[in-house]
Order: sequence, then structure tokens, then C-alpha cells
Amino acid sequence: MTANETDAYDSTDFDRRDARALTEYMTVLGEGGDVYSVTTESGSEYAVDAREGRCTCPDHQHRGARCKHLRRVAFATGAEPIPAVVDPGAVDPDLGAHVDATPRVAATDGGELLEDDTDTDTDDRPADCGCGAWNADGPLPCWPCYRDGFDEPATDDE
Repeated sequence: MTANETDAYDSTDFDRRDARALTEYMTVLGEGGDVYSVTTESGSEYAVDAREGRCTCPDHQHRGARCKHLRRVAFATGAEPIPAVVDPGAVDPDLGAHVDATPRVAATDGGELLEDDTDTDTDDRPADCGCGAWNADGPLPCWPCYRDGFDEPATDDE
């Protein structure tokens, strides 16, 4: 278990697969309906059917486990709330970035759900932004902006 996984939770109701689903870098892409493609940080790609609760990974296929890929899709799409015990700093910052849904965080008061107020489409450029006159008329951002998920260069008003 990595340090982020250890820091991500402190509850016995929250297991290692949940921690890995939230802390590891994974990309979830919708393939249509409730079917998703999940690419892991190692480059492995698995098909997840969220409605049927199936995944093509070995953990699910051979152990019958509710694998980290199924859980990642559930967290990323907001179908399952992120437990309130999770340290937000330990969660993969790209959770839900490529799906048309918003991850939710469970509330600590009475179990009601709260929408995550994290703005994933922020215009806050990185401190080391190098966008400027050299690329203002071009389509490409500087490396720091690209690294942080911006597809276009910063404008003068940002």
C-alpha cells in the first residue's frame, strides 16, 4: 500500500480496493450507456459495465471481486459517494475528469450526500505558467498549463 492509500482512509468500512480506486491514476472514458473504458497508471485497459457490475480485469474475472475499476467508475460518475473519511488531498485530481458526471462526497452529518464543491474546470493557471506573446495566437498552451490540463494558452485576462 502506498502512502497515499494509507492516508486516504482510516475506516474499516473503507477497504484497499476503494483506496486504490481513488488514489491511483486512472482514466475513465464513457463508451456508451453504462459501459466505460478504464486505463490504469500501468497502461492496462479494462472494459467496465457499470449496470451489470462487470469488469474484464483478472481481479473481477478470477476472484469475483468488486475490483478497483468498478469502484473507480462508481466514484467518478457519482453513482457512489466518496466516503467522508477520505483525505481529499490523496484523491487522484483527475477523478471524473473525462465523464459527464460529478463525483460526490458523503456528508458526515446524518449520511446525506453533498455535491463535491471542487471546481474541476477552474481557470486558475499554474504558478509557473509560461503562456505569453510567443503562443497567444497559437493553439498550444505552455508546458505547465498543458500538464495541468489546459488545452489552450492563457489569455491576457487570466
